[in-house]
Amino acid sequence: MNVNEPELASAAGMNRRTVIKAAAWSAPVIAVAIATPLAAASVLAPRPAPAGLTEWQGGTSIATSAAVPAYVAVNRTANVGFFAFTPDGEDLEPDGTFTSGTATVTVQWGAGGTVTTPTSYRLEETNLNGWTRVGSVPAPGTTGAVEYRYPGILNGASNVVSLPVLRLYPTAGGSLTPTYVSTVLSADNMSEKTSGARVP
Repeated sequence: MNVNEPELASAAGMNRRTVIKAAAWSAPVIAVAIATPLAAASVLAPRPAPAGLTEWQGGTSIATSAAVPAYVAVNRTANVGFFAFTPDGEDLEPDGTFTSGTATVTVQWGAGGTVTTPTSYRLEETNLNGWTRVGSVPAPGTTGAVEYRYPGILNGASNVVSLPVLRLYPTAGGSLTPTYVSTVLSADNMSEKTSGARVP
């Protein structure tokens, strides 16, 4: 038997009052070292979303606006979340049990679909809704791409988050000019969701 075992058991059994009392005469470094494990033990991070047992709820959107000047609305009313199922595919896991890790939305415009000679557009960020852009806003042009990230989406209907709301304005004038807009939504252990639209 180890002679130190009773001391370890005694230290592990200290209550909060004992720790606070000891902190009055201990060096601050020791007090922090004691308090940190107690706080950390009470907070459990959500597990990663399991591959094959998840399903996206909602997704991205692409629409056109007839306002003057006209524009392409990306994610104007879109939101996203996901559900995690039990292995038998029946019951939903409790809300917040799983996290997506980092969710990513990529928006591209230019050639694609039936558009072979796209015209120039500029990007305007209307509301990022807590998402963070990777890099700088792309310069106006016939092609462009931008990526946004979210630190983690929790599973369940109550954990749906709004997507970043963007506008693409034609640089030539008030009317919409030919381009192809696409979006890709992805996250750790989640399948991609894509959509695309020809404009106008």
